[in-house]
Amino acid sequence: MNIQSLAPEHYPQLLDFIRQSDDADAQLFLVGALSNHTEGLQVFVRQDDNRLLGAVALLPSLPPFAVPVILAAGEPDAALLAQIAEDHASPQMAIGPKSVLESLLEHWPATWLPPIGRRDEVLLKQFVPFSTDLSPALATRLARAEDETTLVDYRIQMEKDSGVKLVSSREQATQTVRQLTQRQTLYVIEVDGQLGGCAALTSQDEQHEQLGFIFVEAQHRLRGVSDKLLSDVCASIHHRQRKPLTFTCVDGPLRNRLSEIGFSVAGEHLKLYFGH
Repeated sequence: MNIQSLAPEHYPQLLDFIRQSDDADAQLFLVGALSNHTEGLQVFVRQDDNRLLGAVALLPSLPPFAVPVILAAGEPDAALLAQIAEDHASPQMAIGPKSVLESLLEHWPATWLPPIGRRDEVLLKQFVPFSTDLSPALATRLARAEDETTLVDYRIQMEKDSGVKLVSSREQATQTVRQLTQRQTLYVIEVDGQLGGCAALTSQDEQHEQLGFIFVEAQHRLRGVSDKLLSDVCASIHHRQRKPLTFTCVDGPLRNRLSEIGFSVAGEHLKLYFGH
């Protein structure tokens, strides 16, 4: 058995390994990072006779998360993590399939930041488009540079509302909003001509695009605004011949909302947080 850094020309081997796993849909973040050769990506694998057994990827940040992130596939054992920890600082978040992340946590190096929280999630997928009644007062469009200040406020408030352990600083949220806007994956909804909410697409593979987060201002909730925004964003995904996929808290209100507009449970997901 050997542990080594994986060069970009060998990423297709790891992508094939992920596609053949039972939790392939829940590996969207890792697939997206590998497929797009995300800046700062470092990948480490453990192999046996050239057969992949497990993999770990480190990133300095991964939109919409503005902190160091670790992604894992297969069986990331103690030896793999210990070797990585010798030369690399601790990530602050881990994201991936529940079974893989629980194994990661079991072998977490003592020299890295300790766990401070977890968010158990369900993986949801919309197989067919959902349509909602159009309202002339509501209009969905791509975010523009002039929307930045409001969208940074939305990003921070969304994290506070969701109860995550690590809330972005204003600088981190600004970086996230700018990246998503430049990639044309951040949408806003106008209510009577004024910004009322936003939704972001944060990763994709050959079959899916991920709805990373959605936020609607409090005064516009329960008025069909989120349904209109979600319907328009998901319709654009279906138009590109992919399916919308997202992760949400197991017992959160968004799970029920998404179920009502055609999303079905497709797996288990987990986010882990590390710090002091």
